[in-house]
Amino acid sequence: MKWVVSSAIALSLAGCSKAPESSAGEPDIAGNSVAGVAFDYSYDLTLPSSRISDLQEEHARACERLGATRCRITGLRYTVGQQGDVSANLSVKIAAPLARAFGRAGVKQAESVGATLTGADISGTDVATAAAATATERTDVATERARIDRELARVDLSPRERAELRQQQAVAQGQATAAAATASEQRESLANTPMSFDYTTGRGTGLVDRLQDAGDTALGSIGLTVTALLWVLAALGPPLLVILLAFLVWRRWIQRWWTDLMARIDRRTGRPLATAHDATSPSQR
Repeated sequence: MKWVVSSAIALSLAGCSKAPESSAGEPDIAGNSVAGVAFDYSYDLTLPSSRISDLQEEHARACERLGATRCRITGLRYTVGQQGDVSANLSVKIAAPLARAFGRAGVKQAESVGATLTGADISGTDVATAAAATATERTDVATERARIDRELARVDLSPRERAELRQQQAVAQGQATAAAATASEQRESLANTPMSFDYTTGRGTGLVDRLQDAGDTALGSIGLTVTALLWVLAALGPPLLVILLAFLVWRRWIQRWWTDLMARIDRRTGRPLATAHDATSPSQR
């Protein structure tokens, strides 16, 4: 046990000594499994949309180069919005002693291609206390199972007592299985650290960068407006064209035919053709 702890300490110190210098704005926190704290790393990166795919791929390759036993990709997302904005994510699980160095190297790689670190969240969970409670629970369950086994070994047990002990044995077995699964999860959380890189479209946090982002947003808004107008025109254009053609046909042919028809009808009935002036003028006495 002492050799395992000493080896883990040596690995942690080696990872810290070989890690790149801290990036601007990044917290100086190390993920040390020996300390009994499980860390979770999250980095927010802003960069031009045309570079996000390449940077995401570089981070994924860096994880793959470490091998599946030390780094595994657990999630990858790449989304393009209607305005051309790109949002992406890469999630990995990396060996805890390597997490700090890997995270800083990833940020350095991002900054080398023009990205800006806009946020870093490194949170830790105290697993040591929970692990101690789990160990105590497993010890108690093992003691209870040993007691039950001794009772079941008796030859003078009645059928009712034996059935009750069998039930207690099944409950203790379930508790032992659950405690073992919990202990395994705790060991996993200490051995492997979740890490995610979130990529969003932008240029940076300075005034000039923000003005350029505002200009891009304005251009994107204009594009959406023109697109919406084209959609409206495409939806309402054919019906409006049909109505216009019907109106022109009425004015060119049908209205004249209708007027001549009404005139002939009025001549046959002996009544003069009614005009708009006759319809609006008051009757004369």
